[in-house]
Amino acid sequence: AWDRDYFFHPSTHMGTHARGESPTRIIAGGEGVTIWDNNGRKSIDAFAGLYCVNVGYGRQKIADAIAAQAKNLAYYHAYVG
Repeated sequence: AWDRDYFFHPSTHMGTHARGESPTRIIAGGEGVTIWDNNGRKSIDAFAGLYCVNVGYGRQKIADAIAAQAKNLAYYHAYVG
């Protein structure tokens, strides 16, 4: 219910989603090219996270770099040049 009330899913039929008729698979983790859901079902993420995880999941070096940057400056807007 929370998901239907507060989260917008791109490319999802909103009527089906609002009625609670969408699949309820929850992705819980990933490593390399593999993802798994909250029931332990594993799959290859051939979609590659829409360009944002094309290096795979669970890359400690990348996670460390993200954490270090977040400590320095977590966000700054890119508006107006």
